[in-house]
Amino acid sequence: MNTLNQQGMATTTNSSFVRAMVLAGALMTSTTVSAQSTEEPSLAPFSAASVGMVKTADAEQAAKQEQQALSLLQQSAPAQSVGEVAAAAVKSLAPSFSTKSPSTNRIQLMGATPMTREQVIAKHTSQPIPSSSAATEDPYRAPVYHNFAIFDASSRMFEDFDYDGFYQTFSVTFDVDVFGAYLNERADLFAELYLSRNGGPWVHYYTTDVFTIYGDSTQDDYEVLTTLYSGYATDHYDVLIDVYEVGYSDIVATISADETDGLYALPLESSDRDHIDEVIVVEESGGAFSVLALLCLGLLAAVRKCEKWV
Repeated sequence: MNTLNQQGMATTTNSSFVRAMVLAGALMTSTTVSAQSTEEPSLAPFSAASVGMVKTADAEQAAKQEQQALSLLQQSAPAQSVGEVAAAAVKSLAPSFSTKSPSTNRIQLMGATPMTREQVIAKHTSQPIPSSSAATEDPYRAPVYHNFAIFDASSRMFEDFDYDGFYQTFSVTFDVDVFGAYLNERADLFAELYLSRNGGPWVHYYTTDVFTIYGDSTQDDYEVLTTLYSGYATDHYDVLIDVYEVGYSDIVATISADETDGLYALPLESSDRDHIDEVIVVEESGGAFSVLALLCLGLLAAVRKCEKWV
């Protein structure tokens, strides 16, 4: 009887031990999965230069601005490899296009320390500034009540030197409207722009300078021209734009490829992939006739040698 009791107690103890081990393993597994899911995605360095400008109503002047922007982007090209951009950080390469175009911003090089959209948002919200005046619909709770909307956003492709349908230079244009207590309400804004490759993380590539909008005017569009220098594989990329009101911490308006086809699946690649391979052609003079002549000469020499020995 005692032996049976001891065996029963041993079985119970073993069962409890096994259950404890299984429970501990499950807890460790869940902890590991949770830790892995909270890790920040590792982003590879890239090199991209951008310049932003408020587009003028004059079509000819706007085209001139774009040509000046493209020229400066071609001249800048400071990083020819990912390694170079890692040391370049963020750099201003030109203060403006000309004194006649005060709305034109500096060229901005990005890529040394890539940031996701979540990291950029966290950076803004961590600053000791209040939330936007658009965060409440009660005008008496904010000094100046504004409501914002992005009326439209589009993109254009500019440079594809190897003609494979994927471009190294592109532009994004967007129109932000503001509504308030007065007609043609004024607001000072800036925007953060992101690229996403095939549904991947939104990676920040440009911060605009401060620009001013008036009501729902159609003459205050903002355009950002960008050249990708390195680190961008040949693929399709979506664009996302977050707009902030100056002096406030949260996003007042946003638009992405989910809302408009103009920001969807842009065919892009960096300039280190956008080149035409040189084909070296070696021409040989004489051709087949020279080979035939050499054969004939060889045969003639052999015949004469045989005659000599005979």
